[in-house]
Amino acid sequence: MEKSESIIRPKPLKNFSGEKVVYVPVDVPSGIIRKHLHQTASRAKTTEWGTFFQLDGKVVLYQAMGAPLAVMSLELLIASGAKEILLLGFCGSLNPGLKTASVVSVNRAYADEGTSRHYVPGRMYFHSSPAFQKAIESDLSKRGLSWLRSTAVTTDAPFRETQAWLRTMQRKGCAVVDMETSAVFALASFRRIQAAALLIVSDELSAEKWQEGFFDSGLEEKVRQYFLPFFR
Repeated sequence: MEKSESIIRPKPLKNFSGEKVVYVPVDVPSGIIRKHLHQTASRAKTTEWGTFFQLDGKVVLYQAMGAPLAVMSLELLIASGAKEILLLGFCGSLNPGLKTASVVSVNRAYADEGTSRHYVPGRMYFHSSPAFQKAIESDLSKRGLSWLRSTAVTTDAPFRETQAWLRTMQRKGCAVVDMETSAVFALASFRRIQAAALLIVSDELSAEKWQEGFFDSGLEEKVRQYFLPFFR
């Protein structure tokens, strides 16, 4: 064993496999994604890693929130044959031009979390897979849907998003914040697979105060338009 190899290695997840993975860290309050998956999946299993749904040719990882749990769960799916990961999540806006229910295609993510450095030491910015991201954006265009490309920052501590932190992230060019994207991109880079992230703005922080929008009626409609077709 080489010194860089992990002592503990991920094992394939029994009965859940596919080259395509759709990762959903959290659902809207109505549970529309969960309901849709229970109607369409051939099987489902809830574990300490999250809930796994087997669809035709793809696996959905549902409600594994935060960078550490995301990467641990996705490692199992990569060991099971996954070659691409599409993250469908929610984010906070750090840019006054991005309002609740805006949709962001993330091309770059700044790692303000502790997982990425264990995969790619010394790097702070991680990128989506260009061809895969373009394919996702092309699918949106064909459906007549709009989005903005942007840089995200991923944090482990949403309750420590201070005014100083906000200003720092804005100077770094980060327009939105979430809890998973940079770690997913780092994992994909390390494992040499494809990754992309599509995020819907669920709250706003740019005015240095929290404007919650997670219960906004427009959010569920955006999930129907943007997310549900990727589960087919």
